[in-house]
Amino acid sequence: MRAALSTINLEVADPQRSKRFYIEALGMTESVGRSHAPNFIYLESPGASVTLAAPREGAAAEPSRTMELGFETDDLQALQARLAECGANGFQPQSMGWGEALEGRDFDGHRVIVYRLR
Repeated sequence: MRAALSTINLEVADPQRSKRFYIEALGMTESVGRSHAPNFIYLESPGASVTLAAPREGAAAEPSRTMELGFETDDLQALQARLAECGANGFQPQSMGWGEALEGRDFDGHRVIVYRLR
């Protein structure tokens, strides 16, 4: 038997704001049939899906310090401009042995890395 990672759930303070960020800045698409707006949003991207959920207590849980969401792109400069247009200005360029990356955090503090392989 094999299991495949299908979704990653993030607790966020404002699911609609987070939805705009992941759609506008990172190109994900909403699966309207699987979403239950306004407090549960199902976003899809080739390779993985992300759900955004308002926590039951009303305030988002602390983001993980060890987990990050990784997005691959073929045009890192264009994506950096799109991140800035969406108000995500804290992404820093990184040079790694395997390629180039932008590393930062979404509006709830979840780690996000966008990379281009060499």
